[in-house]
Order: sequence, then C-alpha cells, then structure tokens
Amino acid sequence: MRGEFVDLHGVRLYCYAFGQRGAGHPIVLVHGSFTSSHLWQDVLPRLPKGHRVLVLDLLGHGRSDPPGTADMSVAGHAARLAQLLDVMGVPSAMLVGHGMGAAIAARVAHEQPARIAHLMLVNPTLLAATAPEARLNRRVRRLAMLVPLWKRLAPSWLASALHAALLPGFAHRDVGARALDVYLQPFRLRDGRDAACAQLVALNRSRGDTVDALAPGALHCPTALVLGDADPFLNAARSARLVTWIGQATNTRATIHQLPGVAHVAPEEAPDRLGTLVGELLTR
Repeated sequence: MRGEFVDLHGVRLYCYAFGQRGAGHPIVLVHGSFTSSHLWQDVLPRLPKGHRVLVLDLLGHGRSDPPGTADMSVAGHAARLAQLLDVMGVPSAMLVGHGMGAAIAARVAHEQPARIAHLMLVNPTLLAATAPEARLNRRVRRLAMLVPLWKRLAPSWLASALHAALLPGFAHRDVGARALDVYLQPFRLRDGRDAACAQLVALNRSRGDTVDALAPGALHCPTALVLGDADPFLNAARSARLVTWIGQATNTRATIHQLPGVAHVAPEEAPDRLGTLVGELLTR
C-alpha cells in the first residue's frame, strides 16, 4: 500500500493505491462527508483480486489539505476527483461512493461517461433531484445552521456535535462511536473545525448539484444501488423513490441490493457483502 499527496491546482489530496493491476478496470473508493479513506479499511481485502484500487481523502477530510476557499460542494469534490483520475493515469474506472461520495461519483459518471465503466452507489445522500431527498438529514442540517456559532467556539464543540449527529447512522453504537473518533479526529483542530464548517455550508447549498445525474438516461454504465434497510437517513419512502429514479437514470440497467440489519455506514457494517457486490458488478 503506497500513500501520496497529489497537488490539484493548489490543494493536495491524500490517496493511496491498494492491490495489483491486471484483472480489469481500477476501482476507486469515495467516502462521504465527515469520514475518510479509513471507511474502506475492511472492504479493501475483500475486493476482487488483480484490480488496482485507489482510495482518497476528500478535500478537508482525513489527511488531505484544509479547503481554504476551495469549493466543497458535491460539484467541487467531483471536479477534483476527475482531476485526480487524470493525474493518477486512470482513463477508465469503477467508482464506488458512499453517502455524499455516491453523489460525487454519480456526478462524475454523468459528466464523463466514457471514463466510468461501472458505478456503485452505497447508502447515497444528496443524490435526488427534488425535496425532501436532496436535503441533509435533520441533525446535520441543524449543525449547518449554527456554523457562525461553531466558528467562535473551540473545535472540540463541533467535533462532539458531529459525533452525536452521525452516531445514529451506525447499527451498533459502540462500533460507531469508535469509528467516529477516528473520522472526526482531524476536525478537533482549528483548521479541521474550519474545514468542517466549510463542508456544512457547502452541503446545505449542494441541493440540486446532482439533478442531471438522475435525469432519465443520464447514467450510461452498469450501476448498482446498495441500501441498508436500517438506514435512519433513508426511510422506506425515500429509498423507494431512489430506486425509481436510479432505474430511470440508467434505463433499467441498475441492480438494487438491500442489506438487512445494516444502517447508514455499510462499508463498516457489511464489508464482506460489499466486496462480493463489487465483484458481481465488475462482471456486467
């Protein structure tokens, strides 16, 4: 496993490669908001052998740079992901995105269809075109409304508030608490607090970023939608609408997978199943 910092127009993203080339398209793993590349640690050894795997920390997350004035919206992250693929010499790949990362992956697949061979959307958020699906979950939306307050407080206040807001996304709270301690560690520093505030503001404004990505016929590659059936951020009605929209966007080329007993953070809770599903999608 080899990690490196990649300079993209003045900001650096941390990424690392896993696995070996030879079997087919590289697999690119994209985490969601307020997590990091650590999200995929248990999925990596379960992915099909012989593929190059690229894992990144989004700007403002993990080891990547604080955003400064850079765009932290879904569109901004998607543009940097496309640039990263260029720099890393990845002409065509499978994208696997979780949460906000699914919206980022879908946008890249819509805007650059020739370079995305397969697309997997895991517990997606900010993916649908209309309210209420395009909104943040209620807890995170409240945090976004308080950004002016968080900027005046010590960084630990916002990190603790994020911990409480995100913990319901785990089916097992003790596992979730330990995972969130890792993900949120960078946000306990001043630069990290400012990055978290920038991400909250951008998320609150990201509504509609991926409207075109769910338009009929917008996605042109084999696509899989993976949903945890205990996800508190995607209730049954919202999940059903996502299934309908994904079917329209891919002209019925999508496969739908429900993971029983899994909440929002499927890569932590069902790594075996995700590894299997990635292998199945790659054969399509």
